[in-house]
Amino acid sequence: MRPKIRVATLEDADELARLRWEFRIEFGTPATRDYEAFLSEFRAFAADAFADDAPWRAWVADEGGRLVGCAWLQIVVKVPHPSRTLTERPIAYVTNMYVDAGHRNSGLGRELLDRAIGFARGREVDGVMLWPSERSRPFYERAGFGPGWLWLDVAGD
Repeated sequence: MRPKIRVATLEDADELARLRWEFRIEFGTPATRDYEAFLSEFRAFAADAFADDAPWRAWVADEGGRLVGCAWLQIVVKVPHPSRTLTERPIAYVTNMYVDAGHRNSGLGRELLDRAIGFARGREVDGVMLWPSERSRPFYERAGFGPGWLWLDVAGD
């Protein structure tokens, strides 16, 4: 049975935390605190992120109650502009795209990304930005992302 792509809710917080932990550990981030401390902080973040007026949205790949993938998007309001209101043409920031190893190359990542981009288009954003890893760059390029950002790595990871 193929995982179902759906909008994430606050009830997904623990599973989303697990995916975030697995994602960062898999890609080499050293854990400097225990999982319970991380989970507590993630739950607080999720409570804010899933509030009705929050700029965050997330989509998940749900396999019978176990999440196997996610994509997060934040709507970023730009500095006021002389020709449009504050909420017109914001920027969308895609982050924390992750599909667990057993479901990669199945199209789930693309489905998650397409949902996030579809939401961004519905909000009439100026564009969608993200910071890919070298490994994920071809995935995003196939989805239409191209070069153009300048980035100064100040803090690392």
